[in-house]
Amino acid sequence: MPTVLTIDPNFGWSVLASLAMGVQCFVTGGSVAAARKKYKVPHPDCGAGRHASKLSDEDWEKFNVIQRCHLNYVEMISLAQSSVLLAGLFFPRVAGALGLSYLFGRFLYARGYVGGNPQARAPGFMIVLLSNVGMIGAAGYGALQLLGYL
Repeated sequence: MPTVLTIDPNFGWSVLASLAMGVQCFVTGGSVAAARKKYKVPHPDCGAGRHASKLSDEDWEKFNVIQRCHLNYVEMISLAQSSVLLAGLFFPRVAGALGLSYLFGRFLYARGYVGGNPQARAPGFMIVLLSNVGMIGAAGYGALQLLGYL
């Protein structure tokens, strides 16, 4: 039996948050491209190849911190984007707010990590973690409601 899906106009906040996550991830990729040029580490070297092995220890660490910051984003973006969109179907304003906090956490994470002290990424990491848990929880709760379990 066909079902009509009515999407709350506030779902747009979830869509914007998801798009902003993609843009933010793309921008962090740009900082890796700049680091490749600065430290002369061409593709396909990801920080452990023959070109990176020619760097001083200090430059090697700086390059790898930038590379790792971007890779962490790439590793997590599919979960974040799908969660913000799915949560947004059930709780659009909550999902939009959690998506915004995720973006802010990612900004703090990158700023702290690349700033010279990798431990400084911890506050951003906690915001990202809590935002992810919130988005996953909201999506899961909404799904269970839809199935009639709650």
